[in-house]
Amino acid sequence: MPRPPLPLGTHGEIRCYKVAEKRYRARTKYRDYDGTVRHVERMGTSKTGAKENLKQALRDRARSVVGDEVTAASKVADVAGIWLRELEESDKALRTKRTYRDAWERDLSTAVGSLRVGEVTVSVATRVLRSIHDNAGSGSAKHAKVVLSGVLAIAVRHDAIPSNPVNEVTLPKASGKRSAKQKTVITREEYTRLRKHLAASDKALRRDLPDVVDALAALGCRIGELLALDWSKIDFEAGTIRIEGTVIREKGVGLFVQPHTKSSAGMRTVTVPGWFVALLRRRHEAAGTEWVFPSASGTLRDPDNTRADLRESVAETEWVGLHPHAFRHLVATRLDEAGLSAREIADYLGHDRVSMTQDVYMNRKTVGDSAARALADLHRED
Repeated sequence: MPRPPLPLGTHGEIRCYKVAEKRYRARTKYRDYDGTVRHVERMGTSKTGAKENLKQALRDRARSVVGDEVTAASKVADVAGIWLRELEESDKALRTKRTYRDAWERDLSTAVGSLRVGEVTVSVATRVLRSIHDNAGSGSAKHAKVVLSGVLAIAVRHDAIPSNPVNEVTLPKASGKRSAKQKTVITREEYTRLRKHLAASDKALRRDLPDVVDALAALGCRIGELLALDWSKIDFEAGTIRIEGTVIREKGVGLFVQPHTKSSAGMRTVTVPGWFVALLRRRHEAAGTEWVFPSASGTLRDPDNTRADLRESVAETEWVGLHPHAFRHLVATRLDEAGLSAREIADYLGHDRVSMTQDVYMNRKTVGDSAARALADLHRED
């Protein structure tokens, strides 16, 4: 017989996992009063602390059910509280959760928090989001749109409004011109000149930037994924690297390795070009720490500080505003020029979707060596 469902307003067994030094996650299933079973989790500096934080959250959740009724007269800020709580309990990456919380607090809480749900029309949502676009940029506007859409989706779910007005909002397209503040595309020729520039800079050498940049150009990975690499993830004989986590910073905790990447597609094993294996062998022989690309003191390296180091090293040059994502574009372009399929490129970069058929039916455990071969000459001196 199938296991009977949890009674409404109750939870299942609480499980606790260690995710980093003095960092634990307590997790359980909770059956909400709408009959849906949802995962609820909380963090703590010890197993006991994490479990107590989770139990407190479950008590608060049970007490707040009555107050969760949403009508057209409900304030957007109150509905946002429900959405933010569901966000916190979701399995999204911690960095994503922080990004969306910041988007609400920085860009939306003052702009729409005091409005009633029924007052947020298409024209109001458009005016708010376009104002964010004009004042804070397209990235902030996109995040704000996701958050506001999620908040109002709860109102739709409660029949407080007939449809989600944010679905009808169209934001201006990002300019095709490269921003002076952030450079996210780099060509092979620019990369070759950049390597020479960094190799000639004492400050860049002290900050290990030449090797960091070469690693990004070999892997096309996110900066947090690169800095999360430890030597156990490297197979020198096979020439493969397991990318299985990302470095993040959380208030009150500090830096730690989140044991998964941005999405499930990011959990990958890639075969890398031979010149990068040689670079890793050299670093391994001199390594005094578990991290492949550590900080100057041998500890976990901060992605934000590394981005800042890179920006500073190219200030007043042709690469001003260089962002690590530029190397993802570089790798994708090189692999495309080499004739790799969209699926092979997506697998190498850890992207989620190309098509449903390819995602479901193709083996993505270990990527073949075609990507490594395509990148083999990237490091060649002209």
